[in-house]
Amino acid sequence: MRPASVKPAILPTQSDVVAPTSTTKRQAILNASALEFLEKGYGAASMDDIAAKAGVSKQTVYSHFGAKSSLFEGIVRERCEALTGAGSLIEVSGAPDEVLTGLARKFLSTVLDRSNLALYRVIVAESGRFPELAMAFYRAGPDAAANGLAAYIDRERQIGTLRVGDPRRAAEDFFALMRGDLFMRHLLGLADEPPPSVVEAAAGHAVDVFLGKYGAD
Repeated sequence: MRPASVKPAILPTQSDVVAPTSTTKRQAILNASALEFLEKGYGAASMDDIAAKAGVSKQTVYSHFGAKSSLFEGIVRERCEALTGAGSLIEVSGAPDEVLTGLARKFLSTVLDRSNLALYRVIVAESGRFPELAMAFYRAGPDAAANGLAAYIDRERQIGTLRVGDPRRAAEDFFALMRGDLFMRHLLGLADEPPPSVVEAAAGHAVDVFLGKYGAD
């Protein structure tokens, strides 16, 4: 079954997808792909229509991404890198409570964003028929984010600010703390966009519980 057409206000519109220059082709293709996937679902999305929306040839789309799964992975990776910054945490300095609170705010803003919730619904709806879609999402999203956070946690473990045996497992625990009832209610469409105070409280709770287990004495 195809997901219902979704066009949230924060999603790129067709007017945003302009004829690209050599430096904007990749971004134009990603914007066009996001529209196509959310309008039609992964299985019905057409590389021809993506190329038309982006104002490039289909060959150009394939030369940048190679396959539809790679294109979807590019969308997920772009959003994760731009909004969570988890991949660069190893370069961040600061006390763990400050760094993790900042990450939690960004992460919750990312997963509660209406267009990202719509994208996640596409993944869940179609991953059974298209396992490459599920793998592309996992590799570019949860796996990359956990690896980035694990690198930061391992650095903090080495300098004694965190007590962690397995940094990757600790990173997974932190993301699990942030994906809770708040995320589930929004994923199911049972709640309106949360005010900043709700996001702040959820972020603080996740950090408090995490540091209660892994924080140095």
